[in-house]
Amino acid sequence: MAEDQTNIPVSAPIDTESAGRGGDIAVQSVLRIICTQQNSQGTGFFHKSGNVITADHVVRGCSNPELILPNGTKILASVLATDQELDLAVVKPDSVISATPLKISGASNFSIGMQVSTWGFPGGYGGVIPMLSVGYLSGVDARMSTSGKLIRKWVVNAAFNGGNSGGPLLQIETGEVIGVVSSKLAPISAQTLSILKILETQKFGMQYSGTDNNGQTISFSEAQLVAAVLDELRRQVQLVIGEAVIAEDIRTFLKLHNIDP
Repeated sequence: MAEDQTNIPVSAPIDTESAGRGGDIAVQSVLRIICTQQNSQGTGFFHKSGNVITADHVVRGCSNPELILPNGTKILASVLATDQELDLAVVKPDSVISATPLKISGASNFSIGMQVSTWGFPGGYGGVIPMLSVGYLSGVDARMSTSGKLIRKWVVNAAFNGGNSGGPLLQIETGEVIGVVSSKLAPISAQTLSILKILETQKFGMQYSGTDNNGQTISFSEAQLVAAVLDELRRQVQLVIGEAVIAEDIRTFLKLHNIDP
């Protein structure tokens, strides 16, 4: 008789669907954040304090970001606290948000290989309900900041794209927040990056007009047009690797600004 090939053991079985136990909360509490001054957008999530947690670079230079609720309603907000080194920010809505907050995990030690998910609004996606992305914790990156502080971040094997920044990184099994999406890996050499920066600053020559994400007319030079297209193509390169701020740093940041995690 042939050996039974169906009973194959696995090291870490997952007994929930990919959306995980936080999925039903995330679709209501993860919000799109728009910064009209910077013509940019990102993601944030509702916290029990009544505020919205996001990434610093999503709201940097934005005095009054807009929050888009799941029903499509826009509400204004103000930036309450930021930390550029950790890439974290707290945004205070001008109106009360009626949603169940996502819980920040009180644990600090998580296993590499653990399944995680994030919900957010990547570029090109126009829905009001956040989009799901699923992956695994792959490692921990550590870099020295300009002030000399060692900053650790989760390395995640998942599809993080422009617009996902500020979204919650959830442990599938518990639905708790163990990180905040900070960046995706979009490799570029120092030489090519310097060339892009040069092109971006060239305002002279043939001029073109177009529209930004808010439908406003904008003007740019031929060099700036080339730079914008090249940078967009670079950002769309997907190596399915991203980084997220760790839960320990999220809790420390909130406590520093008198917000109970």
